[in-house]
Amino acid sequence: MSQIAKKDQLPTWVAVDHNSKFKSIRGIVTYLCTDYGWINETIFFSVDVVCGNAPLDVGMDVLAFVEEDETNRALKTIKVKPISDPIYGIEPSEVDKRLCIKCITAATRDNIYISKETFFPIQLLSGAFRPFRGDLLLIEYSINWGTSNIKIHSASPLNSQYMDEVCVTSIDGRNGVVDDIVFFTLDYLHTPPGYTPRLYDIVNVIVVDSIQPYCSCRAVSMTPVEMVY
Repeated sequence: MSQIAKKDQLPTWVAVDHNSKFKSIRGIVTYLCTDYGWINETIFFSVDVVCGNAPLDVGMDVLAFVEEDETNRALKTIKVKPISDPIYGIEPSEVDKRLCIKCITAATRDNIYISKETFFPIQLLSGAFRPFRGDLLLIEYSINWGTSNIKIHSASPLNSQYMDEVCVTSIDGRNGVVDDIVFFTLDYLHTPPGYTPRLYDIVNVIVVDSIQPYCSCRAVSMTPVEMVY
């Protein structure tokens, strides 16, 4: 298990990050309509922000990643992740594990930062996933009661999905956009050897939830289906 590093060693980011306008909130779906719903009777969400378009029911336990308006304190829901209890199938006395959603603020060769001073080792992320600033992570953590130590047990992309035969709609230097909604950067994109995306190429992509300018997800892998010559 990896211990999270924090300059002042105070667990101020548990449940929500008070140093950010983004918050991770656990709650219950209290109202549900065809295309929208409410969490805890106060947090509005549209169904298109639910991870993987998973079906929801009233009374379901969820994690909501929200952005707080600094002027009127209104909450805008960015993502909703359904969860279930018991989450990990362990006895409460063994360890008190919790979940939260965090946004990567920076990524180095060795560490992933989820705030200016809070980070964990990059080895905690498994597989070929290359983290990038803005990516959303589902983090499992616990607190050593009686101490100020926080431990991260796991971290993974909040949500990933496959998009079939979509078009490269924008190229700007080493960055681009697919289907007008999916951001990509060549420095963090898996492609077949020798392939570089071109405008209007038809491609298959794997995307993760990510907060990028004008986009809500990022392509991590791209394979050409039909190329423009």
